[in-house]
Amino acid sequence: MRFLLFVLSLAVSSVALSVQPISGTIERDSTGVYLRSGDRCPRYVVNTKSEDASLSIRKLSSGDTVTASGLLDVETCTVVIESVDYVGLRKMLGYWYSQDGIITVRDFDSLSFYPINLKDFQNGADYRTADPINYRYSVTPSEGKEWVVFLSDTTSTTFATIQFNKGNATMKIYDSETGDVKKVLRMSKWGNLK
Repeated sequence: MRFLLFVLSLAVSSVALSVQPISGTIERDSTGVYLRSGDRCPRYVVNTKSEDASLSIRKLSSGDTVTASGLLDVETCTVVIESVDYVGLRKMLGYWYSQDGIITVRDFDSLSFYPINLKDFQNGADYRTADPINYRYSVTPSEGKEWVVFLSDTTSTTFATIQFNKGNATMKIYDSETGDVKKVLRMSKWGNLK
């Protein structure tokens, strides 16, 4: 009987510690990095299993969301992240302007591009009078300070990179077939979401 209980406990432990999809919100403080996932623990201490995962987690700020693969241990309230699949960046949310138009990013899934001349906008034209191009987007980690952004509208999907720098961002949009840069948007933050 004891042997059967031992085998069952091993089976349950191995199932509990198998790689699984993990998602939640990052929280940082002076003691470390944590993941809030609405699970049995109020927050999980974040550990990483690979250098890539470590670099990706290091780039995230409090309030960013993460979707990853890893091991969740509810007994010790720790999570070991093996790889980061997608992220939601809080600093991306808000209203941005560039020479080519206004971009509104309301959540971690969708954004709208309003093609309005910047001078017209600065002279009081309402950006909402322009027909927006609505995109679904997802962000994945990349090397260095850039993030990879996949943009999908009703007709196609393209990819871009974005790099943030104190209220400004540079987005490079690439040709999906050749990999050449099609457009560079230099964006400035106009405001946060209300």
